Amino acid sequence: RLNQYSLVQLGYGANQKRIQATVTSETSSIGVELACDKEDTKFLLEQAEVEVPRGDIITRESSLESSCKYVGYPLVIKPIDGNHGRGITVDIQNYDDALVAYHAAKEISRRVIVEKFIKGEDHRLLVINNKLVAAAKRTPAHVVGDGESTVEQLVDEVNRDPRRGYGHENVLTQITINELTKTIVKDAGYTLESVLPDGETLILKDTANLSTGGTAEDITDIIHPANVSMAERISKIIDLDICGIDIMTNDITRPLAETGGAVLEVNAGPGFRMHLAPTTGLPRNVAAPVIDKLFPNYG
Repeated sequence: RLNQYSLVQLGYGANQKRIQATVTSETSSIGVELACDKEDTKFLLEQAEVEVPRGDIITRESSLESSCKYVGYPLVIKPIDGNHGRGITVDIQNYDDALVAYHAAKEISRRVIVEKFIKGEDHRLLVINNKLVAAAKRTPAHVVGDGESTVEQLVDEVNRDPRRGYGHENVLTQITINELTKTIVKDAGYTLESVLPDGETLILKDTANLSTGGTAEDITDIIHPANVSMAERISKIIDLDICGIDIMTNDITRPLAETGGAVLEVNAGPGFRMHLAPTTGLPRNVAAPVIDKLFPNYG
């Protein structure tokens, strides 16, 4: 380990390689730049006839209304170069909500994406060295009612799970109650003091990132081959040796074209937590293919 963060050296001398989080010394710099710019990523994927949601990019509030009409509700509004789900608002149904979402995204980025909201479940496909090695279905932070506890008590109970820590220190992250959470709870017709009916699920965040308290289920073995080959093709289009592809679909066992799903994002330096230690399902050794790629002659 070369610093107190995630910069690591493997090997010595002529054979040394470095990794930082999940970016390697062989990761294409342009690939990372492309993945960080959602506009460029989307343009390249569209050119390659990959299913992506309809969208528009704006820099001024005065363009928001016409953009919303062009794309059509429901919408997603997000910053063009955000990460960890910051500044993203989903399932926007009217202009007033779009305005609030625009300002939230504007705090993260000068340019803002207005995009069609694709209904379905959030899936992360991990491709290493142009081969799909793992996939997870991600569920946003949520609580399930027992008919006795309040929403706040249920959150405290979930946070007592020993697997939950702060930030990325553990396999799962603590659920924090912020203004966004309060708004989502209120829109569902509850407050933090409400007692949730037995068996009812209440979603607390509008993105499924593990860093906001989400959970992951391994689904590597059930992905349709067409979706596997599409993910591997995307890694070549963006030119990333390690990439995480976010797909929204209601059935990953069928091709994207059949389900009306879409590719939402391509991520450079994707998190491995959800594959190494999924909340449910089989853990995947996703570090091995990284080492095999960096040291191909030492197998």
